[in-house]
Amino acid sequence: MNWQLFLISSAVAALVFLLPYPVLAECTYSVAPDGVAAEWTAFKTTSKAPVKGHFSETVLEGPRDAKTLTALAKGLRMKLVGKSVKTGNPGRDVTIASFFFAFTKNGGAIEGQATKVDGDDKAGTIHIDVTMNGQTRDVPFAYTISDDLSVAANASIDILDFRMNAAYEQLHKACGELHTGEDGVSKTWTTVDLALTGTVLSNCD
Repeated sequence: MNWQLFLISSAVAALVFLLPYPVLAECTYSVAPDGVAAEWTAFKTTSKAPVKGHFSETVLEGPRDAKTLTALAKGLRMKLVGKSVKTGNPGRDVTIASFFFAFTKNGGAIEGQATKVDGDDKAGTIHIDVTMNGQTRDVPFAYTISDDLSVAANASIDILDFRMNAAYEQLHKACGELHTGEDGVSKTWTTVDLALTGTVLSNCD
């Protein structure tokens, strides 16, 4: 036996056992007090000019804290009042509320329920059951989480998938002239982009 090698190995082993093990911080994550903002982008004219807006009346429900960011997302529910739409143009707000959401079920209420997260604490896809006009559809949102724990999630829907044909036709009729482009064609797109943003707070021991 090589006694020198044995003594060296024993000394190294003893040193490893004597050194303190690193203690990993245990964190709890929670949604910031201002919650999650829901924004949308609709489109008009054949050139697909964007019209942006958000909802001023929103309620966030579900778990308020969790051990991981993905666990925090699961089970979160958001309720929106469609008629509380804000676009920066009061006249347009009234038109959307009166000629779109007024022609949907449940007073234009919109609900979102997070059901599954495919990803990690940096990026992935969160599946949200979106309910509008009495119809529920699974909508996959691609999300990213920045180092400062700000969260952004984006998706796109077609309102006709929610059987909102009557609401779409009423809005297009009311906005026909305003949705006419340089080509003389009036077009209201049924595609709507959705964006969720928020901030997560961390408390690590």
